Amino acid sequence: MLFDAHTHLNFEKLTDEERKALAAEIEESELGYIVDVADCVSSAEQALRDSDDYSWCYAAVGIHPDHASVYTDADIERIRELAAHPKAMAIGEIGLDFYYGTDDREEQQELFRKQIRLANELRMPIMIHSRDANQLTMDILREEGAFSEERKRWFPPRPAAGAMTDPEKAGEVTYDARVQMHCYSGSPEQAEEYIRLGATISLGGPITFKNGKKAAEVARRIPIEFLLSETDAPYMAPEPLRGRPNKPHYVEYVVRRMAMIKGISYDECSRILTENGKRFFGID
Repeated sequence: MLFDAHTHLNFEKLTDEERKALAAEIEESELGYIVDVADCVSSAEQALRDSDDYSWCYAAVGIHPDHASVYTDADIERIRELAAHPKAMAIGEIGLDFYYGTDDREEQQELFRKQIRLANELRMPIMIHSRDANQLTMDILREEGAFSEERKRWFPPRPAAGAMTDPEKAGEVTYDARVQMHCYSGSPEQAEEYIRLGATISLGGPITFKNGKKAAEVARRIPIEFLLSETDAPYMAPEPLRGRPNKPHYVEYVVRRMAMIKGISYDECSRILTENGKRFFGID
């Protein structure tokens, strides 16, 4: 069984027929769970409709930094309302994106801080988008209490490094801040710092790319207990499908590459990553 910890079945360009066809493909695959991640109020509403329609679909609700210059406080309040849905499992995706410039830098930071505070108020996991803003993202998460001792007490502990692969370490646990670094693109060293803070690193298609050496090194250095598998579909399709629209069940290619990097079987890797996903989002 596979877990796609960050995908967009709610993608606005999909027609209802295309969304149903994609859901049918998912149901015929090994994929057991997806988290359908919003980037604005309307996509959050669609993600929750998807979660109502499909037992294997869960939702995250939030406002992407791309909307920082147009969101309103009413949008934040609507996200709060949507987060009460029983299959809304996280606030996300939220964060910073300076790839196309920094004209709205201050607005992005304001939106980011408001949604971290909302996640803390609601005691929910957080799904982070960070692009060309690695250190500032970490700084804001720290400043807003995303890694506070109080927040860590809200969530059950997670398996410690080696606890899921080494019989001698079985049962060892460590704290969990329930912060997902989605499609992580920072350095291996910063990934290790995030793990020390209590975050979880989520990796997707880039670990399969020929030029994806940094992502592969992150996968190698971070213990599997602290990793998640994702697609970010319809974006960033893995090799050998790069250049095509990505699909949630293509997470298989990510898991196969991760298994190779970790030196374990595909079945073992898929089992651990699925357990990690269910634990992170509180899915029974």
